[in-house]
Amino acid sequence: MNRKHHSSIFLIIASVVLAVVVVAYGHADIKLPIVEKIRHKRIAKRHSDTISACLFYHAADYFIYQGSVIGFQHDILRQMEKDFGRPVSITIETDPDTMLVTAMSDEYDIVCYDFDKTNFSGTYIIESEPLSYTYPVLITRKHSKDDTLRENVVNTSAKYYNKLDFSEMENPEEWSVKHNPRHAVEDLMEMLVDRQIDYAVCNYNVAVTLMPFYSQLAAGPKIGDSFPRTWILNKNNKSLNDSINNWIADFKETTKYQSLCKKYLSPNSYVISRSFGKQKYSTSQYDPLLKKVAGHFGFDWHFISSIIYQESKFIPDLIGFGGSFGIMQMMPVTGERYGISDTSSVEDQIWAGGKYISFLCNIFKDKVDTSQLYYFVSGSYNSGPGHILDAMALCEKYGHDKTQWDQVVEYLILKSHKDYYNDEVVKCGYYPGKHTANYVEQVMTRYYGYILNEQK
Repeated sequence: MNRKHHSSIFLIIASVVLAVVVVAYGHADIKLPIVEKIRHKRIAKRHSDTISACLFYHAADYFIYQGSVIGFQHDILRQMEKDFGRPVSITIETDPDTMLVTAMSDEYDIVCYDFDKTNFSGTYIIESEPLSYTYPVLITRKHSKDDTLRENVVNTSAKYYNKLDFSEMENPEEWSVKHNPRHAVEDLMEMLVDRQIDYAVCNYNVAVTLMPFYSQLAAGPKIGDSFPRTWILNKNNKSLNDSINNWIADFKETTKYQSLCKKYLSPNSYVISRSFGKQKYSTSQYDPLLKKVAGHFGFDWHFISSIIYQESKFIPDLIGFGGSFGIMQMMPVTGERYGISDTSSVEDQIWAGGKYISFLCNIFKDKVDTSQLYYFVSGSYNSGPGHILDAMALCEKYGHDKTQWDQVVEYLILKSHKDYYNDEVVKCGYYPGKHTANYVEQVMTRYYGYILNEQK
């Protein structure tokens, strides 16, 4: 067979593969290089006791919150690691196009990524048993007096592929869809808050995860069919794939699985309203203990009081977003580091919280102005210090003063945008910084209010 004939056959095959990619992915802007990437990523399977997984950096599945890695699929992979008795190496990817290429390759044992698999199944990919189900929901601002006129246009994010159904909406014929190929769902949330758009769509599991960070927004009705969330498995690993599927089926019958669903997929997984309330300058029954703890660690007791009010309003037995617990609303990993859990006494929780605040003070005391310290510490208590250090690095990179909170917070807010959370100086990835900006403003306003109230 001559070289010309070889080239013709290759071009036909490449064209067919590209057509399938475009149809399945729902976008005509995927270009030929993706075919080349898929072809070259088909590498020989490595023999190892380690199970390799690639996980999309996604608010619902992998997220750094208060210094802890949380996320539904991340936690499932870690549970599988325990049950299999084999290490699971997790690689995090932020680019959806790269994830699509990875799903077509033999590079990983497991690829955790949602996309339209209709035209790929069986021929190009092997799906696992469903881990959960989700569906599209409408996201909008909560109604207010000055926000009554809205366009019935639903904005979809980049790579969003689910078919939307407005038949249950009032006047369904008036609804239309606008695709935003350059915006992630997190960008659409920010655009909703800023009143640039009126409606957006995301999947239910994402909505449940993001809503605690956007008090101005509300998740509305279901506007599409439910669909399964599955892993993409390596075609070369039949024995391992059978084990994974059997494990998923068994795991879904356990209380641990139900606990993860409640933690990440239930609207009741967050129960704390972080607003001021009517008693924003009130004292508590714990004031003598707070003075003792703050005095021991060398910071103002009014500050820890304001942190506690913001976190729990001094209610000791709350379970919050991502599994945070108790009067200090510590994440389980942080609590374990300081020797407490949701069964610890309130006194032990407050001592642990004081020690953690002292730890955060030590991180920033030589990096920022003294008058600014509590701004950075309260921000770190909410988001984890990694996101604040990221914002400081961005602030410095773009020529601003990283010792001043009012300048750093601008870059913390920008960490919700891809151009910034993918910057080379950023270590902790995406974060919805407006939430922490509001948190710090409320904590510090209350803190100064406590001081003024005591001086009267």
